[in-house]
Amino acid sequence: MDEKTKQILKLLFICAAIVLFIAFAATTGLSRTTLNDSREDTQDNEKHVTFSHKDEDIVTLSVRATPGADSDNSTITLMVVLTHPENTRIESLKISIHPPHGKQGFSYGDIFLKAPEGDPYPMISYHTATEAGRLISVLDIPDMGMQGKGTVRFDFLMHPFRETENPETLIIYINAKLSGTSDFWNKFIVNYPVGIEFTR
Repeated sequence: MDEKTKQILKLLFICAAIVLFIAFAATTGLSRTTLNDSREDTQDNEKHVTFSHKDEDIVTLSVRATPGADSDNSTITLMVVLTHPENTRIESLKISIHPPHGKQGFSYGDIFLKAPEGDPYPMISYHTATEAGRLISVLDIPDMGMQGKGTVRFDFLMHPFRETENPETLIIYINAKLSGTSDFWNKFIVNYPVGIEFTR
C-alpha cells in the first residue's frame, strides 16, 4: 500500500468517525439540553419567565390573562408570547391550557384561538384533550418553519360558564424545542407550567 492510499484511508476514517459522533450525539439526546435555569417577573394578571444557559438568555415565556375584555365583561383574553434572541430559533411548540382546579370543574365554556397575525403559519393543530379526567385545550405546531425565527404570539378568547368571586389560577404548559444558538452543539428544550392568578 503506497503512501497516498494510506493518507486517503486515514482521511476517510477521520470523516467516518466525525459522522458517527454527530449521529450518536443527535440520536442519544446529548445535543438537547433541558432548560432549568429561570427567573420570573410576576405582574397583575401576567407572568414572564426567562430561561438561560451558561449566562445566555435563550427564551422568555410570557402569559397574560385579562378578565373583562369586552363590553359585557364576559370574555377573558389570554395571550401567550415567546421571545428570544436573533441567534435562537423555535423548532416546535406545544401550548396546553389547563383549567383552574375547583370543586365544580372548569368554569369556562369555550376557549377559542384567534387567527395569528402576520405571515402565514405552518400547520397548526388546535384541539381538546383529556388529562386526569379534565378537558384541556392544546395548540400543537410540530414544525415552526420560518415563524420560529422571530417572536411567537398566540391570542385566545375564553367565555366562562359561570362567574366566580374568588381568585383562580389558570395553568399554561409551554413546551418548545429551540436551536441555532451561539453554542453549535446545543439544542434546547423548555417545558414549563406558567400559572396566572386572577379574579373575574
